[in-house]
Amino acid sequence: MAPPLEDARRRDLPADLERLLHDLRGPLNSAVMHLEVVKRAGVSDPLAKQSLETIGQELVRLARMLPAAFSVAALDRNEMAMVDLRSVVEQEVRRLGTAGVSVVGSEWPRVRGDAELLSVAASHLIRNALEATEDAGPGRPSPTVGAETGDERVALVVRDWGVGIRNPRVAIRLAASKKPGRAGLGLVTVERIARLHGGTLALSTPPDGGIEARLTLPVA
Repeated sequence: MAPPLEDARRRDLPADLERLLHDLRGPLNSAVMHLEVVKRAGVSDPLAKQSLETIGQELVRLARMLPAAFSVAALDRNEMAMVDLRSVVEQEVRRLGTAGVSVVGSEWPRVRGDAELLSVAASHLIRNALEATEDAGPGRPSPTVGAETGDERVALVVRDWGVGIRNPRVAIRLAASKKPGRAGLGLVTVERIARLHGGTLALSTPPDGGIEARLTLPVA
């Protein structure tokens, strides 16, 4: 369903980061090769054999995480301009082809930012809310997307009605996704985009369930 970076608008790595990634893959590949040598030499202790298998699995996981981490680090702002945040959200709802999201509130403030990056952030948050609500089973309210203002800040608030999580902060981690074929880059990407705009991303668990994601940005 989703490409490796979980968004079709992903960008190629700049040359300097591509070189760094290549340099890091060298010692990683060497470690994998020498691990295979040790395994072929034979280890009799069961605990040691299990440890070797675990090391191999972790090296494979690291090999997958490195390009994902670099792709997030490579995100950067383009030209900053006045952005109609509600239009960005409505465009992403249409692009995702879903009617299961309610865009609430009649007056949304404009923000200054990179419209493309803000679209990517909105897309990830909306898709996460939809998936969390759907995974929780039938009969749940539709996710909502709204905006709140205060103290020269505007918050894009995306609310789902899923099962929630005990510690929301742990969700903003590379490879946190448990879905097959997903790198778990969504929230890490949103947090990076927030930081590029001088903003923040915070998750909370409302008393009545689900998760509320708040992407807070400076008011234009």
